[in-house]
Amino acid sequence: MTTQVTIIPANINLPARLQTPDAAAPCAAANAAAAGGIKTGGFPSISIKAGHFHEKEGGVLKPYMQPGLPGQPALPLQCLEAVILAANPALSKTFYPGKYVEGSNEEPTCRSSNGVTPDADVPAKQHDVCATCPQNVWGSKISALSGKEIKACDDQKQLAILPAGDMTYKVLGLTIGKGSLGNWGKFIQALNSRGVPIAEIVVNITFDATATGVLQFAFNRYLTDEES
Repeated sequence: MTTQVTIIPANINLPARLQTPDAAAPCAAANAAAAGGIKTGGFPSISIKAGHFHEKEGGVLKPYMQPGLPGQPALPLQCLEAVILAANPALSKTFYPGKYVEGSNEEPTCRSSNGVTPDADVPAKQHDVCATCPQNVWGSKISALSGKEIKACDDQKQLAILPAGDMTYKVLGLTIGKGSLGNWGKFIQALNSRGVPIAEIVVNITFDATATGVLQFAFNRYLTDEES
């Protein structure tokens, strides 16, 4: 006797109402929200390892490339055009006791999906409440890049996105790290000043040429009626 659970029977098909392009984005957003904070090891995401965009799933990195000029090789994608499906309303937090290695699959020692309390399954909870955690105060760590005092526990913004070129593609996670949070905040502020809803546009995501691993964000276009 097997104890394997059949999660989705193989002989069922999606209802017709869920097979349209219009249904893909809201379905992906709902699933992303349902999976928020849960580590299953297979949720696909965007990695910015080595200053390039990659798709990461199951520990495997697939670089995003763009065609080169005639007779020239393909080049790493410089601008990721994305639709923002959903965002964690809170800043999530992660703590590594040592130096984090970019692209590592190592789980953080402590993390918080809601930015208030540690997740229940963390390996080593650092404090009961994030606000008063000693790892969450300025000066608890010295930046290896700038030599300035920073927080040992990193703030992050978690997004669920779709590539604008294929709105039927699977939902992807995107982490906006501490170095990019200021740029993200300014972008959202600019949208607010013009009354532009983030869910109705395509966003250009690029790398800051003057800072390693820092992302920039800009308006690309509005979604069409068919895409919205």
